[in-house]
Amino acid sequence: MLGHSDRELERLRRQGALFSDLTRDLLVRAGLKKAMHVLDIGCGVGDVSLIAADLVSQEGTVKGIDPATEALAIARMRLDADGKPWASFSPGTLESLEDCSQFDAVIGRFILIHLANPAEALSGLRNRLRTGAILSFIEFDLSTAAVHPPLTFFQQCIGWVGEVYRRSGRQLDMGVALFSTFRAAGLTPQMAGLTRITTADDEAGIDFLVDSVRSLLPAIVKLGIATEKTVEIDTLRQRLLQEAASDEYCVFYPRLVGAWAIVP
Repeated sequence: MLGHSDRELERLRRQGALFSDLTRDLLVRAGLKKAMHVLDIGCGVGDVSLIAADLVSQEGTVKGIDPATEALAIARMRLDADGKPWASFSPGTLESLEDCSQFDAVIGRFILIHLANPAEALSGLRNRLRTGAILSFIEFDLSTAAVHPPLTFFQQCIGWVGEVYRRSGRQLDMGVALFSTFRAAGLTPQMAGLTRITTADDEAGIDFLVDSVRSLLPAIVKLGIATEKTVEIDTLRQRLLQEAASDEYCVFYPRLVGAWAIVP
């Protein structure tokens, strides 16, 4: 839905930085550790793969796959800069995977929400893994994003993003849906939810919201949610900063939910 433009890839990089600490926490809870061999599905620009590479260390391996060659090029540059030769990236999708028996863990972040039938995909993946392997996925609950006390314009922008997912037939809260998705795939998951909270004038948070609206703007207009004139994307950041000029508000980012299970 979001595409793979240069601007979108930059948005993914910023998003990765915002949620890196929470992602690491969830991966540790899921059981990633030194010397494991890990597959990262839908690795994008490499954020989750690089975190996993830290956790498994040079005694393990991490392989990231993604269909977007532009994203993989950035991931490889970041990998070279970090000096982690035990990680690698290559083209691929969840559907193209064959034998995954060599992996101790398969992970993914913000992937299942984009699949037509995530339970079916998870079930197929489970059947390609060895007994004892870890399956771990992390998703958002988009409806939990909020400002408190409410800020009208801020909430409107959050609403635009959520409405795109609703009208496009996506699961708005894929985080809470992880339990039923795992159960439908014959797995009993453990789960944890984490929320990043900042002040409303936190520019990183506002940039995250503006970047999201910008990437979804064609869909926002096409689906009749708002017009380009209403959004005024070129001044959106400035208007949000003005509305949140005081420090009396806090922003609740979308809740990050992790689910993990051992393949029986």
